[in-house]
This record gives sequence, C-alpha cells and structure tokens, in this order.
Amino acid sequence: MVFHQPHNSMGNYNYNARVYTEEIWQHHFHKNLELICVLSGEVRCEVTNRKYLLKSGDFGLCLPYDVHAYTPGKNTKYYVCVFSADYVRLFEKQIKGKNANGFVFTPSESIKDYLYTNLINSESPSVYTLKSCLYAVCGEFLKNVTLSDNKDRKQSIIAITEYLEKNHTHDIGLKNIAELLGYDYNYVSRYFHSVFDMSFAELLGAYRLETAIKLMDETDKKIADIAFESGFGSVRTFNYTFKKHFGISPKEYRKNT
Repeated sequence: MVFHQPHNSMGNYNYNARVYTEEIWQHHFHKNLELICVLSGEVRCEVTNRKYLLKSGDFGLCLPYDVHAYTPGKNTKYYVCVFSADYVRLFEKQIKGKNANGFVFTPSESIKDYLYTNLINSESPSVYTLKSCLYAVCGEFLKNVTLSDNKDRKQSIIAITEYLEKNHTHDIGLKNIAELLGYDYNYVSRYFHSVFDMSFAELLGAYRLETAIKLMDETDKKIADIAFESGFGSVRTFNYTFKKHFGISPKEYRKNT
C-alpha cells in the first residue's frame, strides 16, 4: 500500500520537523523534500524500491514524489524534516525532471556540526538559518549521488498531483486526468488505484479538506463559504467528508481550535 500526503504537497514555504522514536512510516510520497537523520539506533529505509540501513549519524534525502518508508529499530531516535523546494530554489531547478541514484549521504564533519547546532537541535531557526542549512543538506547530497531523467511512472504521478494542487477547488473529474495524460479513461482509473491506493474522488476530497482546514484555521469565514471555496459541491458533502476523515464535524473542529 502506498499513500499520498496532500498536506506535504500543497502550498509554499512549508517546513515541519520533529524527532521520532520508534514510529513506523509506511510507503508514502509527497511533493516536498524530506530529510532524515538517525540520532541513535538504526532505521531501515526503502526509497524508490531500494533498501537502505541508516545508523546513528547517517543522513538521507528523499526527492519530490519519491515513494519512501521507514522502519526504526528498538531504542531508536530519528529526526525528520519535510520542507518545500521554495527554500532551495537553485536545487529545485537542478533536480527538476530528475531521479537520484541514491538516498544516503554523509556530510563533512563541519557541515554535520552546523546542521546539528542550527537545524536538528534548534526548535525555531530563522528563515535565513533554515535556508542555509537546507542548502548545505542539498549540496552534501549532490556530492554523493548522480542524477538521471525521471521514469514515466514518476512523471505521471507528478503531473497528477500538480494538477490536483492547482485545480482541486474546481469541478474536475478523472476524465480531466485522462485527458491530461493522454490515456484511456479506464486505464487511468486502474492506474490511479495502483499508484495511490484510493479512488480519484478520495484523493480529490483529501486535497479539498486540506484547503478547508487551512481556511478554518486562518480565517473567520462561514462554514458554508469554506465548503464551496474548497471545491465541495454542497455543505452536506463537506460535512460528511470532514466527519468521515476527522471523526468530528467542521463546527466541532472550529470549537476545539
């Protein structure tokens, strides 16, 4: 099973980081880049069908849309930082349309010390410090890998998710994806299930919920206005989808935040 994380695929200047202990992450992908550093113990990683064993002090970097999974060992602590490419525009241009032949990289001791001090052990680095750290990560990564052109499958995933990011608030359907890719509708339907392990309607709903949550958190707009602005056809559909996904209604969510 592979699942897509819409919240790590939408918006600009996204950054979130935390330390995990023994949490397992099943196969997933997203638009943002993802840095992992093992602080203690070891983590078995699978990235684009390749298996790696990261031990204490090892780093890894997942490129946009790389399918990845983490399985930590006992008594393991590992740091994960997910960030959008806005922070590293030059690197974004360099990797556009490319795959990396590896995932693991080893920073120089001076860079490693800088990252531990200013990124990994820092609760809230300034935007300037954050950019310098992330560029350091990308620079060290490129020293350890080579880049090659994307495969067709990844290109299709990118096209689908970017289309959804831009158009999920509009009235769209799977036929739009079929036209985008230039494939038969039935083929695209089967392909969608094989890649995303969910229907198009479910993934579209997930994108719309992400937009709705952001509007609920950042604005005082009415629930009905948020429902339509997020792309839902009716308030009833919005309420049903929201409660099915989060276990509470939009009104209850707003009361609790």
